[in-house]
Amino acid sequence: MPTAAVLAGIVSPTAKVSQLGSTATTVALASLPAVVIVVGGGVELGVAMVLLVLGTGASVAWAVDDPAEDLLASTPVSAPVRAAVRILAAAIVAGMVTAATLGFVAAGPGLPTDLGDRVSEGAAAAAVGLAVAFSAARRGDRTAGATGAVSGILLPAVVAGLALRWPTWFPSFGAGDLHARWWLVVAAGLLVVARSGRDPFRR
Repeated sequence: MPTAAVLAGIVSPTAKVSQLGSTATTVALASLPAVVIVVGGGVELGVAMVLLVLGTGASVAWAVDDPAEDLLASTPVSAPVRAAVRILAAAIVAGMVTAATLGFVAAGPGLPTDLGDRVSEGAAAAAVGLAVAFSAARRGDRTAGATGAVSGILLPAVVAGLALRWPTWFPSFGAGDLHARWWLVVAAGLLVVARSGRDPFRR
């Protein structure tokens, strides 16, 4: 069991290899529609907010990549702990970029009243992105983060598309009785993370 001093010492080098640039870029690109709408004087931000939260959630999947794995493998800190540090660092950066975008929107037309409903959608994007990325890493993919980030955006969109065909089964991006089922997507994604993230990071 590593000591607190060892854990503290591993935080900085681990965070530095957390693909923070890719994380910030992903969220920034997802923010562009909202920024363009606000600059153009628009007020209809529904789709733009969905894209923003999906991009924010999915962006943390970049942190699954461990470019310093060979260097840090000799430390007494396990790979799952290092992965958790990278994900936390990525989540902080993603949150900062998203907060800046929301501040810009708030200063313009104001935040949408249904913004709270987007939390579960963003969480679903994060869970799906991490699940796909960890699964890819388990198969030996050295660029699993990119795969997870793309999947974290696209797969929730597929689920929402299925809701058009089977509205009594799948949650959509609109308000409704089934919107809470996004948390089931979150739970399913985290179960996959727990299973797939275990083997490739075991030391």
